[in-house]
Amino acid sequence: MSLDELHELSLEQAPSKKKKITLEKFLQQFNTLDMNSYGSWPLSVKITCWIFIFFAVLALGYFVAIQPKLQAIDNAQAQESNLLNEFREKDSKLRNLQQYQLQLQEMQANFNQQLEQLPKETEIPSLVEDINLTGVNSGLKFKNIRLEDEVKQEIFIEQPITIEATGDYHAFGAFVSSIAALPRIVTMHDFVVEAAPVKDSKSDIPVLNYAIKAKTYRYMGASESQNNNDPQGIGGENQANTSDSHNVNIPSIKKSKRK
Repeated sequence: MSLDELHELSLEQAPSKKKKITLEKFLQQFNTLDMNSYGSWPLSVKITCWIFIFFAVLALGYFVAIQPKLQAIDNAQAQESNLLNEFREKDSKLRNLQQYQLQLQEMQANFNQQLEQLPKETEIPSLVEDINLTGVNSGLKFKNIRLEDEVKQEIFIEQPITIEATGDYHAFGAFVSSIAALPRIVTMHDFVVEAAPVKDSKSDIPVLNYAIKAKTYRYMGASESQNNNDPQGIGGENQANTSDSHNVNIPSIKKSKRK
């Protein structure tokens, strides 16, 4: 190895030794510090302490002041999302509720309209008279119109009416059509049609005997529902009085119509 190469190698190793010595001296300065005499500390030590305190304050401020705020912001954003979803759900329910209320009002109006078509208890005899008049005007001859026992359902009372009449097909068809046109609800059930004995052979149209079970309905009010739960008490007496009031003198009606 030449002298020049040896000289260059020594120059390269010199700075590293100097740095190593400087680092050792720097660390030794912390061991010889006088805590009661801050002014005598070396400048490098003061700068290092200031940097350490600065980062310590930053870390403390982040974990004490900033991190809780960030966590609160995250919680608020999550709560905002939940509230928005809840608002959309309630808004949808509110819109549907308004539609349901309109439908309920329409159903209530239809229900009230149908209730008006049901005869009241005091209107049953007049309804029987209307049926008798309808049959006479249609060409039927009534043998009997009889009110049967009432049948109480959950919210209404069914009043069967037995009708026995004589007439041809055309008269019977006109009678059924006229019954459907009555302002009160009357339904027809259990048709029994039999050929009547021929008394006059001049007419080619056969005469038939009809036995029909007609039914009308009336709404059961709150008082009647309460009486229905106590059939042996006052309600039973009222029911008996009601049944007696429904006995209609059909022959007298027929006589008055013939006049």
